[in-house]
Amino acid sequence: MRSGLGCLSWIGAAVIVLLLLLKVLLFDMATMGHNGMAPTLVRGERVLINKRGEPVLDAIAVCKHPTEEGWVVGRVAATEGSVIESFGDVLRLDGSSLQFEERGTTEFYNDDNGLTRPVIWGNERSGSDKHLIFFGQSRQHLVRKTTVDPGKVYLLGDYRGYMGQDSRAYGQVDAASCRGTIVFRLTPAEGLAPEISHGYFELVQ
Repeated sequence: MRSGLGCLSWIGAAVIVLLLLLKVLLFDMATMGHNGMAPTLVRGERVLINKRGEPVLDAIAVCKHPTEEGWVVGRVAATEGSVIESFGDVLRLDGSSLQFEERGTTEFYNDDNGLTRPVIWGNERSGSDKHLIFFGQSRQHLVRKTTVDPGKVYLLGDYRGYMGQDSRAYGQVDAASCRGTIVFRLTPAEGLAPEISHGYFELVQ
């Protein structure tokens, strides 16, 4: 009996050490601090950051704010040498328009500002990849034509009607400052409409 308990305690200790090593070497945890990435990520959700994740196109990167203390989170919409711009309700990358597949409308409460707004939601496609985005009723992207500088990335939030939390507000971001990419949701936010609700322990696209 004692030998069995001793074996279990060793296994438990080994698991704890393994988890600590994974956290130190590969992963980190964070809490979303704003709704700029809604509906993909919502304020208050706990997420897992892959510390080895590179800020490649379409990744959700966590990088240093270019002009202030702290961190920013956004989807890599363009990398160095690329030209990004909007034309009406269409986002263009190097002259090619990204496809938007509307899936519905809903009300979204943004606890960043305490306002509830109607939003249009659906999939945005970039090549074979797709992810959910929000539009406001105007469906505008409002992205000024920008050529991304060497060593920089352009971050864009998935909530396109909410402009304060991406490169439209703070400019291009130093790619070398990025600490990793968000790959997994640990705990979801509550209060989302059923069609866009989140669950525990989900991969993030």
